[in-house]
Amino acid sequence: MDSGLNNAEKFIGARLEVKAPDLVEVNYRTLVDEGFDGIFIQKGQEIIFANKRIHQLLGYEQGGLKGIKHWVIYHPEYRQLATEQAEAVMRSEEAVYPQEVKLQRKDGSFCDAEINARLIGLNGISGIQVWVRDITERKQAQRAEKERQTQLIQTQKMEAIGTLAGGIAHCFNNLLMGIQGNASLVLLDIDADHPHYEKLRHIEEQVRNGADLTRQLLGFAKGGRYDVKPVNLNALIEKTINTFSRKKPEIRIHRQFEKDSLPVEADQAQIEQVLQNLYVNAWQALPGGGDLYLQTKNVTFDGNSVKPPNLKPGMFAKISLRDNGMGMDEFTQQRIFEPFFTTKDTGNAQGLGLAAVYGIIRNHGGVITVASKKGLGTAFDIYLPSSTGENSGKKDMEVIESRGG
Repeated sequence: MDSGLNNAEKFIGARLEVKAPDLVEVNYRTLVDEGFDGIFIQKGQEIIFANKRIHQLLGYEQGGLKGIKHWVIYHPEYRQLATEQAEAVMRSEEAVYPQEVKLQRKDGSFCDAEINARLIGLNGISGIQVWVRDITERKQAQRAEKERQTQLIQTQKMEAIGTLAGGIAHCFNNLLMGIQGNASLVLLDIDADHPHYEKLRHIEEQVRNGADLTRQLLGFAKGGRYDVKPVNLNALIEKTINTFSRKKPEIRIHRQFEKDSLPVEADQAQIEQVLQNLYVNAWQALPGGGDLYLQTKNVTFDGNSVKPPNLKPGMFAKISLRDNGMGMDEFTQQRIFEPFFTTKDTGNAQGLGLAAVYGIIRNHGGVITVASKKGLGTAFDIYLPSSTGENSGKKDMEVIESRGG
C-alpha cells in the first residue's frame, strides 16, 4: 500500500515537473491578456500580437489588430512620432518614454494614452513590445482643472476691471455734471441768436452722451438700476430679430423656441440691448451673409448636474445664439467682455460693446458663456434665473469663458 502511494507520488511529481514550463507560459499569457494595460508587439511596422485590453481600448474584435500597420492606431498627428520612436528603438538608440499620445479607435474616435516600448527577441527575430495605458480620464481631469483655473483668473480679472470701471464712472460723472452745470448757467444768460448759443447746446448734448456712457460703465460695474417686470423671452426675441432681419436681409435666421419658456424677471429694454448687441456681433462676423441660429430652452441644474462652472443649482431660461461666421481666436475670447475692447481699429470702436452685455446679464443674476473657433463661428449661451424656483430673486452672476467647442 505504501509502495503504491510512493509510486503514485513519484508519477505525479514527474508529470508536474514536465509540465512546469507550460504552466509558467500559461500564467504569463494570462497575465498579458488579462492585464490592466494594453500590450502589443510589432515587427517592423506590422502588429504581430495584441492582448485583450488593447483590443477593448481601441474597439477591435479579438484578433482584429493582428497584421495591421502599427501607425494605424495612432491619431494622425502622432503617427510620424510613433514611427520615428519605433525606428529609434530598433536601432537601440535612446527614445523618450513614457510618451503621451492620442490613439485612434476603430470607429474613428480618439483616446489619450501613455506608451512605453522596448526591444525584444521573438523566435530569433527582433521586435518592439509596447505597453499602452489609457489616461483619458486623467487628461480630462487635467483639462477640467486647467479650465477651472482659467475661469477663476478670468472672473477675478473681470471683477478688478469692474471695480476700476465703477470708480472711473463715478469720477467722470462728477466732471460731466460740473461741465453741464456751467454750460446751463451760461445758456440762461444768453439769447438763442447769440453766436455761442449753439456751441453751448452742443456741449450739453455731448455731456448727455458722456452721462449715458457712465451709466453703461456703472451697469458693467454692478451698479445698474432696472425696471424689472415679467418678460416673455420668446416674444421678445421674435420682436428684436424681426427688426434686425429687416435691416440685414443677408443674414438667414433660424429659430427653435421652447414652447413654454420659463418666466424671468427682467428689464425688457436692457435684454433688448443684449440681444441687439449680440445680433450686431454676429452680423460683423458674417460680412458676406450667413446663418444665425436662435434657440430658447428651459434647463434645470441640481447639485449633480453637468452645468457651466460657477452656476448655482436652479431653474433657468436659456438663450442660445450661434453663427457660422469667422469665429474668434482664444486671445479674443479672453478679452471679449472687457470694456472698450475691440478687434477693429481703435478709432472705429463704439462704446462698451459686449461689456454692456456682460454687465446687464450679471445684474440680472444671469450667466453668459462664449465658445468659438477661428473660421468655425461663435456661440453665446445666456442663462437667466427663472422667476419660479429656488434661484428666484438671486442676483449673483458669473461670466464663464468656454474655449474650443
